[in-house]
Amino acid sequence: MSDTQLTTSKEDRQAYLSTLYTLLSHLKSSESTICPSQIPRSLHDSDPARYPDWRSLMDPVREVVWEEAREGKVEVTQKGEARRYEDRGEIRGPIRVRRGEKWDEGLVERYTSGNGSE
Repeated sequence: MSDTQLTTSKEDRQAYLSTLYTLLSHLKSSESTICPSQIPRSLHDSDPARYPDWRSLMDPVREVVWEEAREGKVEVTQKGEARRYEDRGEIRGPIRVRRGEKWDEGLVERYTSGNGSE
């Protein structure tokens, strides 16, 4: 377990996953991407009292994104090229996220209803 996981509450992790999958579900194409910063920005917009500084959420959000990438539910890209989970520590610069090979529309319902598996 990473240090980030140890400091991210189950409730916050659930919110990150729910927002990630909701944003991805609204994309028209499987090749379309989101910026990881859309996740904390969306949380801030919906609940600024709970998430007053979206920038401070970026590290735990990236950690959750990479965990989901490891499971194949999402794919992380950089400059249009898929990036491997194993290389995540060496990646510098902006990344994007798209649906992975194990994407399933049921992920949205599972995580937005609070029944996501941990």
